[in-house]
Amino acid sequence: MNQIARSFIFVALIVAILLALHFLPKITIGETELRRVNVLSDILPESMENGDGLGYIPDVPEPPKPIVVTTPVAPAAPADSQQTARPIAVDDGVHLQPTDTTGLGATAYTPSTDSVNVVAPVAEHPEGVTPILDYSQGQPGGMYHFYQQLARARQLGRPVRIAYYGDSFIEGDIFSQDLRELLQDQFGGSGVGWVDCASQVHGFRQSVVHSFSGITEYEIVKRPFSNTNQGIAQRYFTATDGASITYKGARARRHQSQWAKAIFYLRSDGGLRLHTTMNGDSTVVDTIVGAPRLQTVECQDTIPMSSVSYTLRGIGSGTLFYGVALEPLSGVVVDNFSMRGSAGYTLSQIPEATLAQFAVMRPYDLIVVHYGLNVANSGQSNYSGYTRNMGQAIEHLRKAYPQTSILVVSMPDRDQRASNGLHTMKGVEALVAYQQIMASDHAVSFFNLFEAMGGRDSMKGLVEQGMANKDYTHINFKGGRHLARFLFDAIMAGYHSYGF
Repeated sequence: MNQIARSFIFVALIVAILLALHFLPKITIGETELRRVNVLSDILPESMENGDGLGYIPDVPEPPKPIVVTTPVAPAAPADSQQTARPIAVDDGVHLQPTDTTGLGATAYTPSTDSVNVVAPVAEHPEGVTPILDYSQGQPGGMYHFYQQLARARQLGRPVRIAYYGDSFIEGDIFSQDLRELLQDQFGGSGVGWVDCASQVHGFRQSVVHSFSGITEYEIVKRPFSNTNQGIAQRYFTATDGASITYKGARARRHQSQWAKAIFYLRSDGGLRLHTTMNGDSTVVDTIVGAPRLQTVECQDTIPMSSVSYTLRGIGSGTLFYGVALEPLSGVVVDNFSMRGSAGYTLSQIPEATLAQFAVMRPYDLIVVHYGLNVANSGQSNYSGYTRNMGQAIEHLRKAYPQTSILVVSMPDRDQRASNGLHTMKGVEALVAYQQIMASDHAVSFFNLFEAMGGRDSMKGLVEQGMANKDYTHINFKGGRHLARFLFDAIMAGYHSYGF
């Protein structure tokens, strides 16, 4: 049998298997119904029920009342001073106690001091800005902590860090690179933040030039995988002796061509030698002694770095590599933690000890969880099982980062072919509503990206404008720049509402 005949038979077998899978009955795991295989989804219309086909949408919580926060009053200025009195931010970890409501109908939280000043955000938000809904009512996990950190971004002694978790919607740093750029424009900072040791999309990413050899990747959505070995990005890497990793600045993006320092995160029971070359001409050799815990190797040149390369030698047993952070000394940095095919709830499988070690060695001021593309199902409108599992992931993150702000970003619009054209997939709006309910139930914040981008059929509009792919699901880099502005404007509106 010649090669052409073999190829034809192989393709025919795959098509036959996919068609057979299409006729399988519905499969449900817990309360989550798996999506059907449909190889003709781009040709055949989906059946639309319940009128427009969008199905049942649960009632969402009322918008949260404005949070009133009280902070220590700054010492009074001398009588002849021209300074304007402003409230000062409370230090990290100050315990807030409930006090009387203030006229805005919100519960105030007072630090344990007799000298306080009430800081109340405005109830209105700028026209055209979809607001971040903060359901924390002043408790840890709300956005106020993050806004405080932004206010002192240049004096904090480290960068304000954002961990941005998501699925393929942000793969290759799409969306998050533009949010990073906008925040660095406003608050300073440079560098791309976290980059894995290896990546399937390294050639696609615009915000860093990344190359590697001798590295093997393991990620949670594929097998084999060990939950106990994973790092904060839900991946881990092994390497052969002499393996190399190189990161270079990207001139196509603002603030990404240089950075102040590089931090390598790893774990090694048996130890190794790490050869680090900065800017192509300055090499340092670190001998890493084995230890059963997270370790870091930090390097900083006398001038800003535009490239850093690592060569791994003498790798002992039990050695795992996680990633490198390219970041500034101050300002803001956004870490992209994308995972193609993830629904998000596997975040709860990151070992507690691992998260606790990262919390000490890489503290975050805001954690964003942005999922949904792998959950929305045209045959499902009840996502209570999913949000229950995702809520456990949020609490898992909160346990390691108790003071950190947590923001749930809803899934975007996703369109499908129907008998009357392309329209929002049935189930999308229901999932967005469940995500808002989840944020309220767990007293964190919520940003409705679906609403901000225009709601129903908005993905179709992005495709028509060349901002999204013709799968009517994923945006491109142009679309990422467009949508990131909505979240940035919402962050800035919340930031300014407290008088910062």
